[in-house]
Amino acid sequence: MIGKIDLKIPYGNGSLEFSLPRSRLLDILRNKKSGYKNITRLLSESLDNPLAGYRLEDVLSGLEDILIVVPDNTRKAHLKEVLPNLLKRIRNSSRSIDIIVATGLHKKHDARQLKELLGKDIFKRHKVISHEQKAGSLTNFGYTGNGIPIILNKNLKRYGLVISIGVIEPHLYAGYSGGAKTVGIGLAGADTINVTHGVKFLDNPLTKIGSVEDNPFQRSLWEIVDKVPVRFAVNIVNDPDGKPLKIFSGELKKVFARGVAYAKETFEVAVKILSEIVICGIGYPKDVNLYQASRAINYILNDRPVIKKGGVLIVVAELRDGYGDSYAEKLFFKALENISSLKEFVTRVKRQGCIAGEHRAYMVAKPLLDYKIAFAGKGRKKFMEGLPFPYFENICDALRYADGVAGKSSKIYVIPRALSTIARLES
Repeated sequence: MIGKIDLKIPYGNGSLEFSLPRSRLLDILRNKKSGYKNITRLLSESLDNPLAGYRLEDVLSGLEDILIVVPDNTRKAHLKEVLPNLLKRIRNSSRSIDIIVATGLHKKHDARQLKELLGKDIFKRHKVISHEQKAGSLTNFGYTGNGIPIILNKNLKRYGLVISIGVIEPHLYAGYSGGAKTVGIGLAGADTINVTHGVKFLDNPLTKIGSVEDNPFQRSLWEIVDKVPVRFAVNIVNDPDGKPLKIFSGELKKVFARGVAYAKETFEVAVKILSEIVICGIGYPKDVNLYQASRAINYILNDRPVIKKGGVLIVVAELRDGYGDSYAEKLFFKALENISSLKEFVTRVKRQGCIAGEHRAYMVAKPLLDYKIAFAGKGRKKFMEGLPFPYFENICDALRYADGVAGKSSKIYVIPRALSTIARLES
């Protein structure tokens, strides 16, 4: 008897269950490291033993006002635990200690979201700023060596000391997030983000997931951050379920380099056999909307994808906020809606360029030229109609569609956490 295997895919804060015939399942691609570790203990150990002896206490020798830069609610930085413990070490009556949330082009956080992100006590005791794209909130810091305008939040000029908190995880342009990206994109203006997310960068073979060395996107971020007094950093590596594995602290470049080396061991998986179908989950908080969830397409269909050309990728996502309501998310959805010919759209963007938001539609359209992509979830069919990929109310219906494309005997990979897994065919 062949039998079936019962599986679970992350879906919002919960999961969806389905079954697959044992004979069709190639593998369930999981990360190499997982398991909960106490965040307070991890932070304390990291601050007590910073990289290269670069201690927080030495950085705090002056009396400058301090700005702490933190990720927004699309990244799990455990701020409710990290911030109180960090603040205990730097609190001084002579200093002003303010916090800014690095939203990039995501929507400005309201008071409710800030309290949920940081904790009510931190929100009450400290000035908390949410980065936004208003002209009055931004200022010019000059240009990079290759002419990128460095437009950043004006608050960065008001503080003598900036501390950056980041999350190191796979990223489809920077290779890995964290490091310079928290400030260089998270606190950047649209003019800076538009250039760094333009076709010149997106089509560069070195601008790709998992790539840090010689990555022109990553190199530009470090040029941007060199204009800012980021004198200490705390970067976190989580397991696939968003639980903390390791914390690195100290000088920003050393923190990022050591964190990426650890993250590569955690997130990167090599496989020997190509599949015809891939089913991937995302889970909370990254499946909040279509803009965020669509990143799974490029994480899986990377430079050495584990799926054959012409195969089917099924993305399982809750999409609880629809397509999103920020400036970039609306542009992304509008661009997708208006695609009548994928080939024509890709050719036009290559020729004319695009702005942030539209860049995400371009990155979705390119793999659609070689693969079939479907989304599966509950209750989002209305807003998904008319987009260049089918939507199904459950995984079983999506699988029936995939079988019609790839065949009922096709082999399947399941990737439970697509945004924390870099699966590549062995070179």
